[in-house]
Parts: sequence; C-alpha cells; structure tokens
Amino acid sequence: MAAAAIALATASISLAACSSGGGEVGGAATVTIASWYEENVIGTSLEAANDILAEEDITLEYTQIPLDQYNTWLSTQLASGEGPDIIMDGASFPARVAAGNLVDISDDEVVANFTAEGLALSTDANGAVYGVPSYGWFSGVFYNKSLFEQAGAEVPSTFDEFLDAADTLADAGIKPMAAGLADSDKAVHSLMGFLENAYYHNGDGSPEIDSEFAFGETTLDGNWNDAVEEWSQVIDHGILTPEMLGTPLTQAVAEFTSGSAAMFISGAWDYETIKESGIDFGMFSHVGSDAGNQWLLGGPAASFGVNVDSKHPEAALAALHALASPEAMQAILDSNPGAFSYFNGVEGSFPAEYELVAPLLAEGHVAVAWDRWGVNMPAQTMIDTLLKGLQSVVGGQEGTDDLITQLDDQADSIRY
Repeated sequence: MAAAAIALATASISLAACSSGGGEVGGAATVTIASWYEENVIGTSLEAANDILAEEDITLEYTQIPLDQYNTWLSTQLASGEGPDIIMDGASFPARVAAGNLVDISDDEVVANFTAEGLALSTDANGAVYGVPSYGWFSGVFYNKSLFEQAGAEVPSTFDEFLDAADTLADAGIKPMAAGLADSDKAVHSLMGFLENAYYHNGDGSPEIDSEFAFGETTLDGNWNDAVEEWSQVIDHGILTPEMLGTPLTQAVAEFTSGSAAMFISGAWDYETIKESGIDFGMFSHVGSDAGNQWLLGGPAASFGVNVDSKHPEAALAALHALASPEAMQAILDSNPGAFSYFNGVEGSFPAEYELVAPLLAEGHVAVAWDRWGVNMPAQTMIDTLLKGLQSVVGGQEGTDDLITQLDDQADSIRY
C-alpha cells in the first residue's frame, strides 16, 4: 500500500519507518508517528516538536496514510505487535485503548494540561488516561455570501429556514450545495449535525441515549426514526442528490471555491483553501429546530498515545511530551484557523468568517454522537457503516429505516 511521505527535520519517510522498533540514526533515537493528516494540517506542529526533541537527540519521523486506508492499516500493524511508536487516532482511539495498544499515562504530568472534555476519547471507564488530543475539530456550513445575496436567500438558523434557503438558491439557478459523496463524509456530517440540533439537544432525544445504545441498553430504531426521516428532506429539496455519489471531494471543493455552488459542509481543514480562492464567504452552524440553541458537530480530533509495543518507550514518551507542548499545540491551531484547543492556556484565532459560530465554540456547543458510542464499540466502524448506508439512502436504494437497522445490527456485532 502506498502512502504519501512527508519529510520533517530529516529524510523522506516510507511505510516501513512506522515499525514500533523505530530506529537508531548515529546513536540518536528515531520515533515514528503516522496519521491521515496532510502536511498543511500537522506539519508545523511536528516541526515544533522536533525542535524540542533535538535537545535529546530524538527525531520524529512522520508518515501520512490516506484516510480511507488508515484504520485498516493501523489495526493490522497493531495486531502484529508493530505500528508507529506514537499512535494517532480519532473516533477509534477508545478502541485502541480497549485493545490494550496504548501505555497508561494517567500519572504523567502532561495529562494535567488538558481539559476533561479533551481527554474524553482517551480515558477508559475506570478513569485511566492513555493519550492527549491534538486539537478540537468542528464542522459547520460554509456559504458564499455573494451567491446568497444574488438569490435573495437568508442565512438559516433553523432546519426549515435551511430548506427555504436551498429552494431560493435553486430557483435563482444556483446550485445549493457542493458535496462529493463518492469519497467523502459530507452526508454523514449533514445528518449527524442535524441530529445534534433537532434530536439530541432540542428534540425528543438526549446525549444519554447514545450511552445506553453503546452498552446495548437501547436501539437507534425507535429513537432516531422520525428525526432521520425529517433530515431526508435534504434529498427531496435537491441539497444532496444521487448525482453527487459520482462526485469526488476534490471536485466539490472546486465547485464551492469557484462560485459554482452556494454551500459546502466542512471545517478548519478547508479554511485556507477557501480563503485563497477569493470568494466572500462565512460559516453558519448545522441547524435544527431551535435557533437559540445551535450545536456544531465536533469534538477532540486525533489523539496522541504511546504504542505499548514501542521498542523505545522512553523516547516515545519524550516525543509525546513534545507533541503536547504549548509550542506544538499552538502550531497546529495556527495551521488550522478556527480550530480550538483542549490544552489549557492555548488559544486559536477565529477569523471574521467564523463570526456566526464563534459564540457556539465559546459556549462549548460542540458534540458528535460517535464520540459517545466509542465508550463501548469501535466508533469508526459505525461511521463507515453510516457513510455507506447514507450513500444508499441518497441514491434511493434504501430508506431511512433501513439505515437505522443497519446501524443497530452493526452495533450488536462489535460491542466490547
């Protein structure tokens, strides 16, 4: 399997460099680390960590693995007692904890620098901590202000207003949304963002239902049905279309940045690309039934932890400290304008384009269901099932109840 290699501080990297055996280069310890993040997301943070580690003759070597291959690749590596010295994972970090892949760092001083919310994915049921978060992610809806003005569309604050805005844009001959459903999770973010706003926080549900679901005490069937069916109006209104199933993400980004579509679901990772396009844009939150209680989709991004099978545990722990330093934490925020940190005292900047969502971030209105599922099942498997199921729903091959049944069946087969 090929991987894009990023050279940071030393030489080019290959997949072989991710063995937990690390390496010795002229007597200096080499600590391996891998993730799906591209260099524009994490490069400066790794450089900051390497600057700190240079004093200890330790070098971080980083490999980027494509997102759609990462989960399988890492699972295979760890199952054979290999893998990078520093394990990075997002929604599946609790699964790595449950599998015994990570070193317990509960008593390490680095843990005290992070908020409890940031440590949620790396803390087990007994309160033991196995990692620290890189930063906080969130998604909302970027919108082209000029196209909204041209069509006479209003920025929505409820789901009904969102549908009205899409209809107004379409009536003006403007494509409401760009979404590459061939290879992206835009439909997943659309649905889950709606559920946070219309079901979990402002509807018949509550976040506690996900905890019950995680432990098999309830099912999504009988809880989600009405809300998911309501969300499916995005298909009826032509916001998400069957044609998008053949559209790659790169094309969708190009459609939005060229002014060919009015909206695009994304987050800080696409901010610079959109900014560089020169369009006049902003962001509004995922919406539901209550304009006064909006929630962004998000939570801790990838967390860092030490591989229990690392052949250089002391160097790996030093690398973890460097990655969790104020310098490295600040660097990753600066590379992702609008992202936020769970590291106490480190703050990012919120560009003007985020003026509508900045208050939500300040209030802590950021959540996602799969983080709540992850306490007792590998959440990434659920996300993968959700993504494939939504492709079938958008394509018209299956209904929303079929999707919910698939998720229940998947959960029954993967709970710990």
